[in-house]
Amino acid sequence: MRLKNKGFTLIELLVVISLIGILAIAVLSAINPIEQLNKGRDAGRRADSAQIAKAIDRYYASNEKFPWNNSSAFTDYISSADAAFKSTGEKAGVGICGGTTIAAINQDEDGCTLDGVLISGFELKSQFGKRKAFRTGPIKEDVFYIVKELDDPSVSVCFVPSSNAKRTDWDTLKDVDLTAETGSISQCGGGITEPTWEDAANSCMVCIPEE
Repeated sequence: MRLKNKGFTLIELLVVISLIGILAIAVLSAINPIEQLNKGRDAGRRADSAQIAKAIDRYYASNEKFPWNNSSAFTDYISSADAAFKSTGEKAGVGICGGTTIAAINQDEDGCTLDGVLISGFELKSQFGKRKAFRTGPIKEDVFYIVKELDDPSVSVCFVPSSNAKRTDWDTLKDVDLTAETGSISQCGGGITEPTWEDAANSCMVCIPEE
């Protein structure tokens, strides 16, 4: 009596493998791991922005001046707390990386090479200066933009979002004028065209604190 072969045929195996492949693609499309990663990055930058904003507030409360007018060593420092200020986060005037002028940059591939007043004054931990934003050549999404508008005591910390979820709702974000001395912040969608996201000047930003 002959025993029947109970194995799968090649065609059956190919069908099963194809079905598994289709299901895997469907699951990956639904989960979108790259988008989830970008959402996580945005959440991290949001938390870092809040830390910077709070550190600047604490510094001002303790010293009655902002980090960018903290010392006569800054030959171009802003002498009035009511004056506008705008800078990227790695500049010495912000207080995370140190330097002798507001525009000084002391960083390398590991981060700040000289601690600024926010770190030396224990408003931020020293490890904060090792983040990607404070290393040489950060991508635009990693950069923090610190903006204080004219006659406004509040300081905003802004960044370009990475996730498509935020970029799709670009008209809910902020338009940060990177050229004006007044460092103005306005609502995206207020008559401007949809951002191209190719650089910071053509992007909308998340600003902390949020209104």
